[in-house]
Amino acid sequence: MLQASNRKSEMLLGYASVLPVILVIFVVIGIPFINALYLSLTDKTVGAEAHFIGLDNYREIFSDPVYWKVLKNTFIYFMTDVFFKLVLGMIFALTLNQQFFGRSVIRVLFLVPWAISGLVAALTWKWMYNDSYGIFNQLLLNSGLIEAPVAWLSGPQIALVSVIIVNIWRGVPFFLFSILGGLQTIDKQMYEAATIDGAGPIRRFISVTLPSISSVIVITTMLSSIWTFNDFENIYLITGGGPLYNSAVISVYTYETAFLQNNMGKSLSVAGSIIPILLVLMFFMTRKLVKEE
Repeated sequence: MLQASNRKSEMLLGYASVLPVILVIFVVIGIPFINALYLSLTDKTVGAEAHFIGLDNYREIFSDPVYWKVLKNTFIYFMTDVFFKLVLGMIFALTLNQQFFGRSVIRVLFLVPWAISGLVAALTWKWMYNDSYGIFNQLLLNSGLIEAPVAWLSGPQIALVSVIIVNIWRGVPFFLFSILGGLQTIDKQMYEAATIDGAGPIRRFISVTLPSISSVIVITTMLSSIWTFNDFENIYLITGGGPLYNSAVISVYTYETAFLQNNMGKSLSVAGSIIPILLVLMFFMTRKLVKEE
């Protein structure tokens, strides 16, 4: 009886300790989120009173070809970026986990893309991509690989690729150092045992390395997926979503609808339309993480 009473007291103490955090999260995130969902059902414009119009905003965006084009760009941007960041981050982490001369210097250099300001990175890449005086075109022209400058930022087929490259460059260090931290926690005896059993490098990677850092990979991928799916400054500063929405993603389209078209209600419906997608994505990733644990 006394044990049950102590357990109940501990549970009440736990709930009391968590309650302030829950209240703060609800005030800071929950209330604005609920308000945004409500405004997505109105004809709200900046400086005017909102009037409830039901699902009209959602019907409008779902019948708009631009919305579907931007959504497709978002998935291409998101999946391509996360895939290459994971693959390159893994390769570089495995390399930097080995002992060789100058390893510390290389680690510091890999931190640069992650450490510098997003504004500085975006403007630097925009300058390098410039059609007239960008370094990429100058190098390609001088080497004879191209005969005319490439329209990196204004070409309909290449603008999205250009911003994808920038996001990969900026995001690889996050994967690299997260995975590298996981690699350094693996017991060396596991590799020795696998080697004695006749396992080669590939087999050791599949049987020892991947299972040991799977939780790190899932968490890192989940965080990067959220950031990439909602990336704004990289695309907006480099291409502005152009030309003709060929490099626009949901975040850029939402901003343009709200502040350039002055249609706050519609912009919030655009943002709200991807919530189910993000919830499904987070569900499968967290489910995978729970299974690993």
